[in-house]
Amino acid sequence: MSNLAKCLALIAVVLGPARADIAVEALQAAETPGDAQKVRGGNLRGREPKNPTAKCTSNADTFYKSGTVQEIHLRVTDDDLARMQAALPKRIYVPATFRWGKQTLDNVGVRYKGNSSSNPRQRHKRSFLIKFNEFKKGRTFLGLKRVALDNGVQFGSLFSEQLITGILNKLEITASRCNFAKLHLNGRFHGVYVNVERIDSVFLKTRFADASGALYKVDEGGPGGDLRPFPSRPRDNNQRWHAFEPKSKTARTDARDVLELISRINRTPPPDFDTMLQDSIDVDAFLQTMAVMLFAGAFDQLTGWNPHNYYLYHEPRADRWHYLPWDLDVGFADNAFQRVPVIAGWNAAWPIPGGSPRPLIERIVDNPRLLVRYRCLADRILEDHFHPKVLLPRIDALYGQVKDDLADDPFPHRRATNPEDRDFNTIVASIKNFVRRRYKTARSQLDEPGNRPRIVRNPPSRPPQPGKPSKDAPTELRVIAKTASKITLQWKDNAEGEAGHVLQRADGENGPQFRNHIGRPGRESSLAEDTGVVAGRTYRYRVYAVHPTPDGYRGTGLSNVITVRVPDE
Repeated sequence: MSNLAKCLALIAVVLGPARADIAVEALQAAETPGDAQKVRGGNLRGREPKNPTAKCTSNADTFYKSGTVQEIHLRVTDDDLARMQAALPKRIYVPATFRWGKQTLDNVGVRYKGNSSSNPRQRHKRSFLIKFNEFKKGRTFLGLKRVALDNGVQFGSLFSEQLITGILNKLEITASRCNFAKLHLNGRFHGVYVNVERIDSVFLKTRFADASGALYKVDEGGPGGDLRPFPSRPRDNNQRWHAFEPKSKTARTDARDVLELISRINRTPPPDFDTMLQDSIDVDAFLQTMAVMLFAGAFDQLTGWNPHNYYLYHEPRADRWHYLPWDLDVGFADNAFQRVPVIAGWNAAWPIPGGSPRPLIERIVDNPRLLVRYRCLADRILEDHFHPKVLLPRIDALYGQVKDDLADDPFPHRRATNPEDRDFNTIVASIKNFVRRRYKTARSQLDEPGNRPRIVRNPPSRPPQPGKPSKDAPTELRVIAKTASKITLQWKDNAEGEAGHVLQRADGENGPQFRNHIGRPGRESSLAEDTGVVAGRTYRYRVYAVHPTPDGYRGTGLSNVITVRVPDE
């Protein structure tokens, strides 16, 4: 059955014979060569986009060319490396010399990048951010202000980012480009990295006809990150009160444009929703992105399990928003962290992967016209980009580019999503097995959508608990500052690869038992602030680290116990 026939069949199933006009409209558009793209990839009502994105052309095209492996050399003095290490978890820039090919730039800024690389006790290779204008204002490299080298070890596949962004770019969806890079630090091979294009002002200029609009980043979550309504008034004018971090001059206002978008998404009446959405965002790009993330199991996205790691760009001339995915290293793993059932729980025909409700995605699924549109696009993407005959050779090719270099990588592999993967050979085999199983399941789901399935959400788990005494338990817990309203504590982190820390508190010098008080898995830190204290009262504190396991989070042994009296007002 052709893609067109499948789409018409889906229309008939979803909308019924009473809405045969839509099927006829789609068929007529597809029968006209010049209008075929309107059915496959462009717009719901046969209209041309208000303002197509600019063609991506820049001096950096060679640097991010797919299928290439870059050779990057950095020179940093031993003293400056020591300063970077000593400053952690704070990330500071130090001067360095950057060399790529025949180009050498002195006095560039370099720092560690990312949360895991900011852990003082991280033993795996750290990610780097190179900023060319940190010490020399206005300087660029191939037109770029910054270059990011991701270590590819936090989720360990090293391939997810390239696989996903490669598909997005082939679909002509606005997204970063990336390839591999071999980093040489002070003349020594420092490992294989993922060379990922940054989303910034340079990115906007190469992608959009109008790059002067508001750019927001949603990273660590917060109010509004899932596009649900959130308070429009800040509690504290000195702190950001929503999930949208401004990343352009236009965005550094009060986020009223984002508030307006969220309001339209949540309050537009159902009969007008598809028209509103077509006028507000790049609909087909978003629907295709939904499909790609669903097939790949990319759960750190608005379209996945955890609503973050994306940008929103408001293009002024077109008055249209664009969803820009970011940080796509999480993917191609079933039951990642033993908690995200991608193959069993993410239905390709009903693209609601679980977690908390996402109003935009919920309303797309609830809208028959948009749901049909999504399924038609998803069907094409599954066959053209996620079929094992297409994707498996791509995985082999990527691995072949760096297989020998990975054997010489001075750092061990790490894939926290699938701890059973022993080395890069087993990692690649695991990814390929996922692709085969995912295609088979998704194909069956799109062929026979059936009724809307029950959402498979994150299974409940008991709160983390401390374990028996262990060498990786935190030590040297102490108070570094205290006031009548806040106690700041710090400890020595002795764990490796932990998911986070939990600070426990008990009232009084004796008496009531300790309870989990501050901290959660997913946050790596050796510092905590207790702002829930009462002036004049006494508390006891202790801390432990936690690691993910198939049976939930496992706690290390406990730190030392300290007793703290809160100062009087």
